[in-house]
Amino acid sequence: MATTINPNATARSEKPPSLNDEEQDYITNVGWRTLFTFATKQHMPALLGGIAMASVAALSMPAFAILYGLVFGQYTSYGEGSISSSQLMSNMARFCVILTALATLNWIANSFYYLFFLMFGELQARSARNRIFDALIKKDMAWFDTREDGIAAFLPTVQM
Repeated sequence: MATTINPNATARSEKPPSLNDEEQDYITNVGWRTLFTFATKQHMPALLGGIAMASVAALSMPAFAILYGLVFGQYTSYGEGSISSSQLMSNMARFCVILTALATLNWIANSFYYLFFLMFGELQARSARNRIFDALIKKDMAWFDTREDGIAAFLPTVQM
């Protein structure tokens, strides 16, 4: 097989343009707490509800594993002859009811987990939009005219 030289190989190996050092330092120093920059006390019930429901949903998974172990233990007991078929059916019916209840709990917990975190994210976004809008409203009109980007810079270009 003959190999061909890709003329774009050098373009891919070049280092992409990087941010300046100040921005790069800021990005590396930003922690996970900045996710909650726009959080207020009114947002905490949604966050705590999401954490609680995520915990319930997460704890149901080991419960599923334990329940499946008990189910297969019943099959093993029947296979070795220590329980009768009627006792196996009785135990399996009980485990099926428990499994259905556990699956329903998991479904409800995951639904509320999603709901609470979606609500928290929307509250965060609303808070961020309001803060940015309030900061822009407080700016002097001359500040907007001196911007190199945005409407003030775009308007003369369109008019020309």
